[in-house]
Amino acid sequence: MSTENKWYILQAYAGYEQKVKLLIEKQLRFKKMEELVEEIFIPSEEVVTKKKGSTRVSQVTYFPGYILIKMNLTGDLWHLLCDIPKVSGFVGGDQKNPLPVHEKELTEIRAQIESGVKQAEIDSTFAAGQAVVVIEGPFAEFNGVIDNIDKEHNKLTVLVSIFGRATPLELDFDKVRLAT
Repeated sequence: MSTENKWYILQAYAGYEQKVKLLIEKQLRFKKMEELVEEIFIPSEEVVTKKKGSTRVSQVTYFPGYILIKMNLTGDLWHLLCDIPKVSGFVGGDQKNPLPVHEKELTEIRAQIESGVKQAEIDSTFAAGQAVVVIEGPFAEFNGVIDNIDKEHNKLTVLVSIFGRATPLELDFDKVRLAT
């Protein structure tokens, strides 16, 4: 087997990726095999959702149940990884001889994460035409309608009625809540 580290995909139970990663790191230290693993990567993105005036930050996994590991896959390391609780085995090839993932594929996954693909999907909290209430600033408690959404800058253009005229206000996402 080559001493060059390659990327492999390990399948774990969905939702247990972080726990499995921690268990792998612990077992590698315990068995003194850390030098065989260069990186453990769970493709995920931190996303911010804003709903009813509150902000929530969460981790969204791109491929639930999959962990990418850059390593020198030896027989002993294969056994260590397959014996970790909540691990189903490797993806690609057969169970005893898994196939490595091409570096190009990993570069594409990292580029997707950096571009914020999941954040864009989740930012669908607001839509043009929705009724909102301004919750902060000089126009607090004014009702309005979303006219435009600038997701790149987390800004909304809201039309509020001031002296009987529709007046556009540019507001941050967290300065309004959906009208009930």
